[in-house]
Amino acid sequence: MSAAAPATAPGPRRPGGRGVVAIAIVALLAIALLAWLLLCSEDEASTAPGLPRAADPAQLRALSASVGHDVYWAGSPAAGTELELTHQPDGRIYIRYLTGDGEVGDARSQFTTVGTYPVPAALSVLRREARQPQAITRDLPGGGLAYLNSDRPTSIYLAWPGSDYEVEVFDPSPKRALNLVLAGKVVPVG
Repeated sequence: MSAAAPATAPGPRRPGGRGVVAIAIVALLAIALLAWLLLCSEDEASTAPGLPRAADPAQLRALSASVGHDVYWAGSPAAGTELELTHQPDGRIYIRYLTGDGEVGDARSQFTTVGTYPVPAALSVLRREARQPQAITRDLPGGGLAYLNSDRPTSIYLAWPGSDYEVEVFDPSPKRALNLVLAGKVVPVG
């Protein structure tokens, strides 16, 4: 009687037809994603939500049209001033007026900034805030209200009837912030 020949051990398993296709698809997707990331221009990357970018009045008007509501600013910038736009994923929009050596993305809080924030029934909310003892208020044309907390005079908040957006005007100089509001310079981008 002779001994049976030992069975050969199975070799490494090779993926079948479906496995090869799946691996190829994943590899192609990974390559496409990598190519897209590498080919994205710096300008396109800077338009990502939440990232500040340089803007001009035409771009601000286009943003206002695309979001479907007013976006506020303090008017066209003076010579030597650059506009910076930040549109947060939660809907907050900031327009900063960069002067001097200020550059897009500058972390310093020394620049005039106008923010437009989604706040349902903004005027009612602002009126409640204005009941605080440190509140200073001014009526605005069109039935609007300007509110300033005397403990934090660098920010003035504005709202108008029928709007679900509150506007903040920040300036490191409380006098300059107040002058912008009282002179009627804080208006929708038009």
